[in-house]
Amino acid sequence: MLKKLALIGLTMSIAFATGVCAKPSLAPTVSQVMPADSQSMPPADKIVVITAKTKSVNVFEDSAVLFKVGDKAFVVKFDGNNVMYNLRTLAPNGVVTHNVKILVAPNPKDHEQGIP
Repeated sequence: MLKKLALIGLTMSIAFATGVCAKPSLAPTVSQVMPADSQSMPPADKIVVITAKTKSVNVFEDSAVLFKVGDKAFVVKFDGNNVMYNLRTLAPNGVVTHNVKILVAPNPKDHEQGIP
């Protein structure tokens, strides 16, 4: 019985740590990689240029952000999950080569906070 409880506890810990219990519809969606000067890029609310010195980026929930990295670009739609992400794990393979924190804040438009 004790082993079963320990196994259940371990399983739940892993599920929460990996985000398995999070709503899948709130996960960011990422576009395909395109040349940075492409005219067919999906629409974006914000454009961010990532350099080797970029350590973090602030974005709002429910916003689409165009990330330009060298000669490549991609769009990430942050669908309402107020958390922190590592852009390296969100970006298509090989595009971002260092850790960049993405801090997702509540969108003031959605929460009636307003911006003066």
